[in-house]
Amino acid sequence: MAAFPVQLPLAQKDILDDITNEIKQFDWETGECLFSDFIEYFQLPQIIRVSQSWETNLVKNDILYLQSIHDRHLIISKSLFPDDRTFIVPDWFQGQCRVLSANPIYKPRWWEFTNALELLRFKMPREHIRLLRDTSVLLLLPTNQTIPVLLKQNTHLTLNRIEKSATITNGKEMFVLMDKNDQEFLLDPTDTTNVFHFATKILDDEFDSSYHKNTADSLFTLPEIIIRYELPIDIEFTSSINTVPIPNFPTKLRLEKFCIGKSIIAFSIGDPNHPRILELSSLTQFSLNCIKCLTTGLPRDTSVSEETPTFDENAYIHYERVRDRLIQLFEDISLQYIRTPFIGTKEEIDCIEQAHDVGVKLKNEDQGETFIVLNEANNANNESSSVIPSISKHPARFTVHLPADFNSPYSNVMDLGDDDEDHEIPPSTNT
Repeated sequence: MAAFPVQLPLAQKDILDDITNEIKQFDWETGECLFSDFIEYFQLPQIIRVSQSWETNLVKNDILYLQSIHDRHLIISKSLFPDDRTFIVPDWFQGQCRVLSANPIYKPRWWEFTNALELLRFKMPREHIRLLRDTSVLLLLPTNQTIPVLLKQNTHLTLNRIEKSATITNGKEMFVLMDKNDQEFLLDPTDTTNVFHFATKILDDEFDSSYHKNTADSLFTLPEIIIRYELPIDIEFTSSINTVPIPNFPTKLRLEKFCIGKSIIAFSIGDPNHPRILELSSLTQFSLNCIKCLTTGLPRDTSVSEETPTFDENAYIHYERVRDRLIQLFEDISLQYIRTPFIGTKEEIDCIEQAHDVGVKLKNEDQGETFIVLNEANNANNESSSVIPSISKHPARFTVHLPADFNSPYSNVMDLGDDDEDHEIPPSTNT
């Protein structure tokens, strides 16, 4: 995990002294809880006390304020001038930048729809229709007979025409879609049981005329760069560079690869004279004690001889007030931290590269058959058409994830790893 000292003004240091003294008077649970279990069950922010630190650099009985779990796109970046360092720049960074690459490659952009009648927006034929979920359709055979099939998610189709036939479509108007193998499918837009969730690629002439212009005056944020352009790309920061606490941080960088990094931002406040900000992976292995008023009513270890506690409303109100004061005290500091670039370790760089490469592989993977005959669907669902590579080791300060749609960095994230089996991790494997 990463740990850095926090410099507080005298007035804020006095506030932290008062808060810490109050926390030490709390009624703490005697039982221990694993960190990973605690953050999964309790919504952050919360206040905890370290019990067994195992092989982390935490201190037993230290008090931690777990502020929040953050998702950031972490971008591997290297200076355009000789520099041995590799930087990791979060997309939360507040600086603006301009594109230096002479011919940057634009990413495909997509419109998403959930109604088949939205297909009427487009002239036919229309290529680059992408399914965003499995869809029931009719496979149109050369004999004009049809059989029900299931078109697979992420299949790319062409919208060919509208078909209306007394024999083929039973008198209904249906859309005719064609896959890469020139097989045609009939889609009934009036079938309310079949949500047609699809996306269409935005064509160049459908963008505003200013979208594809790169000039010295065109300034972007990092999220805009990730959404608009393929990596690698050369950029120059034009603002906020002076806020980066890295000596000789370069203004001109090549953005190479990225992934989503999820981490817990926490503050060590057991010693109010030396507060620290911590960044922890959710896989960090240590045990903790929490405040008793949080656990009232939860299942308890029956092997421990202890009276069942009753809910203490006054204690909970006191806890809430202390927690609110910590939120106000550390909110700006934590925001500044997650926006700040840092020098990546080899482990962090390797993990980001692995996650990025898995995403590219999934994005470019050419699936075989585009559909499943419905009476074969149950058997096919039990067979994985492709194996998603897993990343068995994550950095100490974050876990790596990739966007479900690699062309849309702000879509849902896809976890890396095998969730089908439970793997027991000994305390010493994650620090």
